[in-house]
Amino acid sequence: MKNARDFTPASLLATSALLTVAILIPNCALADALLAGSIASAAGEKMSGVTVSAKAEGSTITTSVYTDEAGGYYFPRLPEGKYRVWAQALKFQTAKDNVDLNATTLQNFVMQPMTNQEDWIRQLPGDEFLAALPGETPDDLRMKTLVRKNCTGCHSASFPLQHRFDAEAGARSSTS
Repeated sequence: MKNARDFTPASLLATSALLTVAILIPNCALADALLAGSIASAAGEKMSGVTVSAKAEGSTITTSVYTDEAGGYYFPRLPEGKYRVWAQALKFQTAKDNVDLNATTLQNFVMQPMTNQEDWIRQLPGDEFLAALPGETPDDLRMKTLVRKNCTGCHSASFPLQHRFDAEAGARSSTS
């Protein structure tokens, strides 16, 4: 068995290497930039829970965050470059902008409400869309059950609700 003194040079070398890495990593991160902002409705109300996404030009990776109770959002440090940034919330039009992220950037959005009910219905996740179908009468409940049992086995819940079947043509036609 080796003596503890035999490991001292190796331990010193390992500690020096770790300290060097620890010093260099934060300096590399300084090349990155911060992207933050706030989201408000057209009426000026701060909006919480809004999804805000950023995608670097030429990248396949999208980073998304959510707004806090005060409508603020904060991305983790992102590499410098040009980004497409957008905010999405149910019943609101998607707000979009391009930013050149080379320092701390503040990008605020004002969300405009959708005026066409069919547009915002299409935003609903399938399970919420299905849950929102009427079920007060026996006939409504029967139709809701038919959709849930017969159409969601092969498709997502939103598919049969956002596409219509044309019995005369014998083919599905999109409602868009």
